[in-house]
Amino acid sequence: MRTRSVLNTRLTPLAFALGLSLSLPAAAQNQLSVYEFNLAKQPMSHTLTQVAKAASMNLIADAKLLNGLQAPALHGEISLNKALELTLQNSNLTARIIDNNIIIKAAVSVQTSSNHKRHTSFVPDGANSSQQDIEVIEVKGDRLHMHREQIARTKGLSNSDIFSSFAGIEANNLRNEAGALDIGIRGVQGEGRVPIFIDGSLQSTHTNRGYMGTSDRTYIDSNLISKVNIEKGASAKASPFSSGAIGGMVSIRTLDTQDILKSGEQLGALIKVNTHNNNHTPDVPESFGLQSYYEVSNDNGTLDFAGGGFTLATAYEQDNLKAVLAYSKKKVGNYFAGSNGFEEFVEEKEYIRWEPSKTEAGKYDEIPYIELIPPPVNQNGEVVNTSFESDSYLAKLTYEFTDEQSLEVNTRFHKQEAGEMLASYWYKQRAGDTKFWKETDENGEDQWMSEEIPEGVETMPQWQPGSALVNSASALYRFVPSNNALVDLSVNVWRTSARLQQYNALGSNLGQNAGQYFHRVNNKRHGVSVLNASAFAVANKPITLTYGLSWQSETLSPHQDWQDNFKRDWHPADFKLKSTSRNGEQTKRAIFANAQIDLAPVELALNLNHHDSVNQDFQAENTLKFAGKTDFTLQAKYHLLDNTAVKAKYSNAYRMPNLYETTVSNEVFSYSSDYPITSEKTKSYDIGIESEFTNLMQNGDKLVLSAEYFYTNIENMLATGFLPKPDKPAWDQKFTFTNYDKFELPGTELGIYYQSDLFYSKLSYTKYSNVEMCSSLMAQAADVEACNSGGFAGSLTPLRVPPEKSYIAIVGTKLFNDAIDTGFTYKKHTEKHHPGGFLSGTGVTALEYIPAGYQLDFYFDYTFSDDITGNIAITNLTDQYKVSTGSIVAMPEPGQTISIGLEFKL
Repeated sequence: MRTRSVLNTRLTPLAFALGLSLSLPAAAQNQLSVYEFNLAKQPMSHTLTQVAKAASMNLIADAKLLNGLQAPALHGEISLNKALELTLQNSNLTARIIDNNIIIKAAVSVQTSSNHKRHTSFVPDGANSSQQDIEVIEVKGDRLHMHREQIARTKGLSNSDIFSSFAGIEANNLRNEAGALDIGIRGVQGEGRVPIFIDGSLQSTHTNRGYMGTSDRTYIDSNLISKVNIEKGASAKASPFSSGAIGGMVSIRTLDTQDILKSGEQLGALIKVNTHNNNHTPDVPESFGLQSYYEVSNDNGTLDFAGGGFTLATAYEQDNLKAVLAYSKKKVGNYFAGSNGFEEFVEEKEYIRWEPSKTEAGKYDEIPYIELIPPPVNQNGEVVNTSFESDSYLAKLTYEFTDEQSLEVNTRFHKQEAGEMLASYWYKQRAGDTKFWKETDENGEDQWMSEEIPEGVETMPQWQPGSALVNSASALYRFVPSNNALVDLSVNVWRTSARLQQYNALGSNLGQNAGQYFHRVNNKRHGVSVLNASAFAVANKPITLTYGLSWQSETLSPHQDWQDNFKRDWHPADFKLKSTSRNGEQTKRAIFANAQIDLAPVELALNLNHHDSVNQDFQAENTLKFAGKTDFTLQAKYHLLDNTAVKAKYSNAYRMPNLYETTVSNEVFSYSSDYPITSEKTKSYDIGIESEFTNLMQNGDKLVLSAEYFYTNIENMLATGFLPKPDKPAWDQKFTFTNYDKFELPGTELGIYYQSDLFYSKLSYTKYSNVEMCSSLMAQAADVEACNSGGFAGSLTPLRVPPEKSYIAIVGTKLFNDAIDTGFTYKKHTEKHHPGGFLSGTGVTALEYIPAGYQLDFYFDYTFSDDITGNIAITNLTDQYKVSTGSIVAMPEPGQTISIGLEFKL
């Protein structure tokens, strides 16, 4: 582990600590863990910061205590306890570890057996239960951190469910995204606005979703994740590939040796097994025609544990070598919906029928009547096209050539098949309806078949699953000379390749229904970055300057045999057939610099990122060049009181149109030169305050109160639109991308966190106020007002508007020396309205109203020993029938689901 920090030294009277754990910290384990250090003799403030960073802990110190002090060199593998003792020897200072915090105070005099006084440099946690006036500040408003234990607690059928307990984090249409991640932050989502990095490489792939637009999918099995870091809003830190990340960033680290090995062991393995009920593996017909008439099941067996997963990870570690090999299997069938609240989704439609008048002969009276139209999926009914099965492989190797140089290489392969379908096929046929399909007889002739659906049978379209093969590889070289604080060099090279077979294009010759949408596409990305961090001081003010450059390329291309799927028998020999898939390349460059400056009691962060883009469409023989733009972000932190800190951040950032938005295809939405597009410009700021109080109801407890106001304004926001073709009637429309005037997202987040020996809780509340979306172009096309709060009916923008209010509450307890960790998670959102006539004329029965909904989950984790743990979870405990606020159709969430898991180390 390299220990030189690229962040500034935190030396305010009570230092800021970024991140908040939802579970009780494991400080004792950190004290015993061994870390590798290669630190020269330097100011003590620098060494303590780097020691805390290596242990992933918070440093709390008074700058006055550290001024002018030097720390000795630290080399080799040393425990945290020993590192602190060596650093503070002869300094008249002492370190104490409380929870996840390293607290530096003036040394305590301790009486020895020979009646001589000595100073202790390190006092283990618990050696003295009196915490006196120690206060810990955790300013976490725009940063979230999640470790493997917390990920395991957040049970769910989708990999995206691990994000469900964080305020301001949304998952796009997660039940029909093939088990992939597509994350939004505070209403900003999609097309690279919130990139996801895995082990330093960008992993997202473009996926066409028909009238649902596009998805920015990242494929990973959540069982292979070790840590997740989320930053809300434009980044205030240096990141080589953050260009366009106007909504925030998600950084994922996969399993490492410390996640797998037993304490003190060099070789070991981690095994995880889990299973869950509430799912059914669909038996999909081979015939494209019959796939439209799949017989859905309404029989949800509570004891039918048909889904689950298995993970095997091995690790080896010696002086200069670390290695990890892992495999994970996950299988989920079509899940079943909940029951309670179903009536909220039954639509009332008023009709008029004409009946002979009872008072006037020869005339008819208008008789109004109400017809109740239920959603396609019944109470506790099977939700079609939600199954997926994946196999994931991970290999990582870290080698240290010397004490100053290291190389980390890793590769990950993800293979899956997953159900997905287009929104226009979300409907149900009931008893008495007639189904029609085509079969080929023994003479090779097509014959149309028909059959009436019998009583007790209901059918919905259920397609064969699409597939994704994703392979990524990266290499990170690090050079950290022990005698030069101006050099901390990192060189990163990565590549991601995705081969996709999906039913979301148009014009395939394979057959009717799903067959006409089949296509194969390749999506490849690769990049390289060089970054250096220099630590120095000006007028005794610590400064860390990070700077570098990056280059990345992305290509979208059809399968090499694409013509086999799209050429028709009646096409002439010289017919110029065009691919239904995108075929182009985007090249992006960036140069960036970041300064972290400690002006105690104020900490400043300044981030600059200059980037440009060149987009080529090989199919249309068109090149678009987007001139360089400079992102600017400034963040300040200030301690208002000893236990209260305030934070403010301002950003002016740009997002270049991506490859998908600037190329043409036979998919629903394509670039159009009739409506030229330009870069998005985002102005955002947030202001937060946080206070922490300790020893309120019992000794050692703590209460954290936080509040944050955020404002995001995306000027020239790129989104889909149904726009008239030039010089054509209004009904002759083009489905394309266009710049909206602006999208404003102001809001407030409030948080309460309490922790004691037996009880912990986290409450969060998010409210959006005065949301406004404006487009003079869309307004003119639809003859509506230029600005509204819910998006435009002739586009997919209504899906981007979050519900007005959302709530998250976690309440838990730890018992029997933390052997038992159990509690409840409650999530609720208010109702949401889409504009009238939403997607009318497209064949999609789009939701115009999503009722308020809640979900209550229960978890119970038991630690049998240091190396064996088990868990039981019940998600949607009250079996609610609810729909995600990002859904375009009435696809309900999973009903009550029981999950059982076991994890052990060998």
